[in-house]
Amino acid sequence: MRKSLTKLSLWLCCLTLAFLPKLMIAQLNQGGVPKSFSFSLPPDGRDAVSLAPPDMESLRQGDEQEPIPYRFAVNLPVDIDIARSGSWDKTGDGTKIWRVTVNAPGALALTLYFDQFHIPQGGKFFAYSPKRTQLLGAFTEINNNEANTFATALIAGDRITLEYNSPEGADLPKLHLSEVAYAYRGVSDLTGDRTGFGTAGLCEVNVKCSEADNWQRQVRSIAKVEVKRGTYSVWCSGSLVNNTLNNGVPYLLTADHCGKLSTSLDLSQWVVYFNYQGTSCPNPLIEPTARTMTGVKLIAHGGDGGNTGSDFFLVKLLTAIPDTFDVYFNGWSRDTIPSPSGVGIHHPQGDIKKISTYTTPLVRSSWNYPTAYTHWRTKWAETAHGHGVTEGGSSGSPLYDNSGRLIGTLTGGDSRCDSLHVDLYDYYGMFYYHWDRNGSDSSNTLKYWLDPIQSNVMDLNGWALGTGAPVTILPVSIYPNPVTSFLNIQSENAILRQKCEIRITDLWGNIMLVAAWEPSSETEKHFDVSGWDSGMYILSVSDGESRMVKKIIKL
Repeated sequence: MRKSLTKLSLWLCCLTLAFLPKLMIAQLNQGGVPKSFSFSLPPDGRDAVSLAPPDMESLRQGDEQEPIPYRFAVNLPVDIDIARSGSWDKTGDGTKIWRVTVNAPGALALTLYFDQFHIPQGGKFFAYSPKRTQLLGAFTEINNNEANTFATALIAGDRITLEYNSPEGADLPKLHLSEVAYAYRGVSDLTGDRTGFGTAGLCEVNVKCSEADNWQRQVRSIAKVEVKRGTYSVWCSGSLVNNTLNNGVPYLLTADHCGKLSTSLDLSQWVVYFNYQGTSCPNPLIEPTARTMTGVKLIAHGGDGGNTGSDFFLVKLLTAIPDTFDVYFNGWSRDTIPSPSGVGIHHPQGDIKKISTYTTPLVRSSWNYPTAYTHWRTKWAETAHGHGVTEGGSSGSPLYDNSGRLIGTLTGGDSRCDSLHVDLYDYYGMFYYHWDRNGSDSSNTLKYWLDPIQSNVMDLNGWALGTGAPVTILPVSIYPNPVTSFLNIQSENAILRQKCEIRITDLWGNIMLVAAWEPSSETEKHFDVSGWDSGMYILSVSDGESRMVKKIIKL
């Protein structure tokens, strides 16, 4: 803000999850462990790269002068290239292992920013903490994107080891680490101090409290966004938004004042955290995990941070969101009639997801642009479990009307948890103004993107990922299911009519298999899944426009 399992199976599943590293499932990855964990190799810190910590007093003063958006990290330049940095070792099976360690004394957590990232088939990249309590990866060719860039989710602590495992005879990847986000606040650290998680104001209300009982679909749309913008990174909030095709294009809507200083490279390194929330109404004692996606590209923005308009920033994720993320794309309304009640859902101070409630009708207002009604003025209400407001980190979060539709995105305001500010106003850029009032072309309006069929509707219902699309693209059967070794996928048509993609993910969204099914006389595909862990997986077959989805049980 500006300002059905058996009891034994269930027990085994819980036991397995309990021993996973804390952030192991945080990002899209293929799982597994680095090769170095299985061999006696020289220490991984032989070629450690140390970074000078930033001037903390200068940061403190800067944060006091400009508290919004909520800066939590400084991005330190680094030059680590796999072709000329680090050390290589070789195992008995021919695998080559490259490692290098980054030290950033005093950091609470680190994010790695790669301006060159391309993994060839068979290669695996990992990042982990010294005691191996946190592990990200394996990142493979499934993590390559059109920008050839990458960023990791935060790893707690001030030291990270990078490791790449290369099969014998494989090509080298492109791996160039250009910056490291040095997080000095707004995150959790390994000492147990709460500097992000748990530090929202005490008046804030968790999304598992009764206040959110009727808003659980909308809750699934909200994301915490690690916004990279040049030499520093900030926390903002955003939400997925539906379009009139109801086809799950991964559009994320936030505020212009969050993203307008980000370059195209910065955008490709944004990290978007979904499902970062508690599981009950009281604040949790242990930080929950999140599911993250890396990289977005700018679609449209307008309002110059609220100075000349309604302050919106629409981006598209660089990769599709897995069905297993269970997200929701917000419906919206461009009505100008003030809603009598509703809520805002957000990540204040980079903390877990919170909900704020208004019961006083909205008022059409402005931010810094007095000649037009660009914003909704909002006053929050006391509820059963608190008096939700907004804070730094809430910027870009959605405001909903009493029908559950998105009607604005947060620019800022004066509300806080203390008694002098709890009843003050916040201001949300109006969706009505976002639609076509900030400019006249596709770069500064929403209508070109959220209404591609030019229906000119005033409002649109939301859409849940994995629903609403045509059920099948062709008659397909799978057998056996449950499966122990080989999974067979069969087309009941004699010949496929168009190219399809076969994709299997686990329940965390980690991609287990991706394969192309070309139009040919081949009516079956066979896949060896004998090495997979027991459990449930999701199979999808898609031609890019519609899809078939089935659940698979691996014994």
